Formats: sequence, C-alpha cells, structure tokens
Amino acid sequence: MLERRPDMIAAERRVAAAFNRAGEAKAAQLPRLILNANTAVIESDILQLKEDFDSPTGGVGANLIAPIYKGGALRTQVRIRTIEQKEAVAAYARQALRALGDIESALAAGQNLAERETVLRQVLQDSERALALVESSYRIGAGDLRAVEQQQLGVQAARLALLRVQSEQLSQRANLHLALGGSFQPAAVAHNVAATR
Repeated sequence: MLERRPDMIAAERRVAAAFNRAGEAKAAQLPRLILNANTAVIESDILQLKEDFDSPTGGVGANLIAPIYKGGALRTQVRIRTIEQKEAVAAYARQALRALGDIESALAAGQNLAERETVLRQVLQDSERALALVESSYRIGAGDLRAVEQQQLGVQAARLALLRVQSEQLSQRANLHLALGGSFQPAAVAHNVAATR
C-alpha cells in the first residue's frame, strides 16, 4: 500500500542511490582492469582509417590500475557512504511511519465523520417528526404559526448540518485515497458521485 505513495517512492529511490554510492566507494578500493582494442590502416605516411583493411595495424592492450595509498581517503569515503546509506534507510523508515500515521488519521477521521452523520440523521428525523406534530397542532388550532416557523428553521438547520458532514466525508475519502497513494482523478470522482445518486 505504501509503495504507491510518491513520497515513499522518492524515499526508496534515495535508499537505492545511497546503496549504489556505498558500492562505488567500496569498488574504488579494488584494482581496475581496463581492456582496449583499436584498429587502423596506414596509407603512406599519414595515419588514416579506411573501410578496407589492406594493411591493418593496431593493438590490443590491457592496463591494470591499482589504487595507490591515499592516506586512508578511500576507507574514509567508504565509511562516509555507509553512514549516508544508514541515514537513507532511517529516513525511509521515518517516512513510512509518517505515511502510516497519515493513513491511520484519515481512517479515524472517516470513522468519526460516519458516527457524526448517524447522529445528525437521527436529529433530522426527530426534527421532522416534531415539525409534523407542530403543524398538526397548528392545523387544529392548538398551536401558533411562530412555533411552526421555528420548527421549520430547526429542520433546515439539521439538514444543513447533515449536508456539511456529508461534504466533509467526501473530502475525507479523497484524503484517505491520497494517503493510500492513489491518484486523484476528478472525472472518476464525478462518475462515482453520479452513480450514487
């Protein structure tokens, strides 16, 4: 799940680069063997390359280059690169913990919003029932218009609170999707919203 997040991909690549640099530093301590080969054709006194190889001259050579004593600089470079490697691994671990924390926070916020939505749905149902009772009382002459209007305002406030929480839930779902490493594609979201209606 974490390998889809761009920040985790970047941290993973930094770790790989640190391992490569450490490997290069270790390899710099070893002798190197260089092989080369060349072919040339001599025409009169001028060295020229020709397509036909009538009188080829050239050579094959090998060089063995050994690192010379540099006062411990190569060993120091290996130690530095090894430390950088450990730092990159530690940074990756910190980033992974941060990513897991983001996911956990998004899940907890989603659960909290779901609980709030349940409560607000009940409040709206209770407000609508109370409005129906107040309207019935008004119709039979036992209530006044002011009580009906106040109850209507209460129903509208409950609807508004429910819509606000539902909007927060959609935003939170997008945040969770991003925390999980998914890409946010508005066309797909619009299609999903249309499908739920």
